[in-house]
Amino acid sequence: MKKEYIDLHLHTNASDGLFTPEETVKYALKMNLLAIAVTDHDTVDGFVAARMYAEGSDLEVYPGVELSCMYRGYDVHVLGYLIDYTNPEFVKKIEIFRKERYKRGEAMVGKLNDLGINLSMETVKSIAGNSAVGRPHLADALLREEFVQTYDEAFARYLGYHAPAYVPKPVLTPEHGIDLIHLVRGVAVLAHPGTLNHDEFVPDLVGMGLDGIEAYHSLHDRSTVQKYKNMAKKYGLVYTGGSDCHGPRKGKALMGSQKVPYSCLIDLKRVKEQR
Repeated sequence: MKKEYIDLHLHTNASDGLFTPEETVKYALKMNLLAIAVTDHDTVDGFVAARMYAEGSDLEVYPGVELSCMYRGYDVHVLGYLIDYTNPEFVKKIEIFRKERYKRGEAMVGKLNDLGINLSMETVKSIAGNSAVGRPHLADALLREEFVQTYDEAFARYLGYHAPAYVPKPVLTPEHGIDLIHLVRGVAVLAHPGTLNHDEFVPDLVGMGLDGIEAYHSLHDRSTVQKYKNMAKKYGLVYTGGSDCHGPRKGKALMGSQKVPYSCLIDLKRVKEQR
């Protein structure tokens, strides 16, 4: 019997991925995926384009978004699935988030300049294009200008959480992120909890209205996947999964690397219908 797999965590170059929406669709078809969700940071432009490129194929393309939230001093990412991405209030909110990302980028460039790194925001803009500016764009700019030798070095020396040029994101609480996703009739899922490594947050997030947990992820091993499946069952949540593909950054594309069953998408649709 043929296995039917999907990938519900993908980034395009509309945010901090390397694949264009067209390349995302082509790669998904190459990997024989049945369905994908485009979950760019603070934008749905990548989804809109990907859906257009998928027309006439058997690939199902669903809208999503990844929101960066802060809880107890830690980055908590919340994925929104099956959202009404045309909702005027949602459009207004994510445009504000995009502008805040740009200002954050400017602040990090300023810190780099203070460290003697003569990087300009124009260089970052030339790399980001119309994308929502993120740290990967700054890392690519540092690499292009030869201030670092590798992408990982850019984060280790300058852009990582405890590095000298790091600037925290403007504070969005998980509760507000979940509420925004619910406002647009979406399903709110905790992204890559294994990298967060604070499982004690999950009951709090459930109390805020969390609908699901991302069990399958490229940084989750088999035991971690099972742990979060069990946790989802414990709290009455759905579990989902995806590769968190950002294109061939670091030499490989992760899309399709996680064997996420189509049943996860069915469960997301069920939660949406119940809401």
